[in-house]
Amino acid sequence: MFALVLLLTSTAASSALFHASDSLCARALGAAPDLSCAEAGRGVALAASPEEAQRLAGYARAGEARFTAQFGRDIAPYVVISTPPVPQRAALTAAGFTHVLPWPAPRAFDEAARRGVEQGTRRFAASQNMTPAQTEEVVARALSQIPDAKAQAALDAGMMPHELGHLWFTAAFWPQRPEADADAPRHYGGPGPDWLDEAAAVVLEDDVTAAQRRDQFRALMRGETVPAVGPIDGRAMLLDLPGLLAREHPGLARAVAIAPEVAASGGVGVSFTPAGAGPRPAAMERVFYIQTRVFADYLMQTSSRPTILAEIAQSLASGRGFEDWLAEQGAAHGLPTSVPDLQGDWQAYAERQ
Repeated sequence: MFALVLLLTSTAASSALFHASDSLCARALGAAPDLSCAEAGRGVALAASPEEAQRLAGYARAGEARFTAQFGRDIAPYVVISTPPVPQRAALTAAGFTHVLPWPAPRAFDEAARRGVEQGTRRFAASQNMTPAQTEEVVARALSQIPDAKAQAALDAGMMPHELGHLWFTAAFWPQRPEADADAPRHYGGPGPDWLDEAAAVVLEDDVTAAQRRDQFRALMRGETVPAVGPIDGRAMLLDLPGLLAREHPGLARAVAIAPEVAASGGVGVSFTPAGAGPRPAAMERVFYIQTRVFADYLMQTSSRPTILAEIAQSLASGRGFEDWLAEQGAAHGLPTSVPDLQGDWQAYAERQ
């Protein structure tokens, strides 16, 4: 019912290099001495308490393991910092951390979620000319769907590796971003196509989140309405593979619109979309995630190569297109050699799920 928009910060490699004798936490606490720190593998988690820092570091560590297994690339030093407080980005960058990911503390998340849900629901109620009593009932029902502490932990387990994946993937394959071109297509993450950038993130999610996305895929393929998505012809979207390959991330417009406010508030924004409003960007965004998850499954299973996304990314980062990669490498990976043929193979796979 709501979505996080996180201001993900990556910088070029800092001149403050890590030395063998320096722990990651020592560096991080030098920039944020009032917080507790826990180390993952290549990064750290900073939070108000040692327990919270350890919890976040555990999710990051799990994401690192999945990234290494599927992409085989190094991960630059990073910080996940529980907010509030607002992270001292400049100090953390100077300490040698390439990536900074603000992450909402449970209390901050709950407050922001409640504020966003209530405001969005009241706007929706007003647009439907609801009575005051009806409005309060709709608001109460919407607020009741905000995750409790257990549900928030489950969300963190899936979404933290996801968001880190965007950062790690871009840095691994596009370490030097090309200069901005006014005529170039917009991208949600790095310079690669949005479907591939999102695939790199969803494959880092935990098993529970992955299973949920696959279940939602099957339900949409059966023509069912998935509560998290709302009323939309999901089957048609899921089967449209050329659309996925060419589509701008449905969440890009929302992220761009929120970005100024996000930057001012420390990197976290929450938006709410009422259920039952028909096809809308939020619904299309969720279908995009679901389709990307299962398309990544298709590529890995059909090719029998868990690292196939890395191979595709390497080719695209060198300036080739996905169609070029298919024509040159598809057959060797058990895949069709053109997008039209891939569409047919994808449809057959999707209908078997």
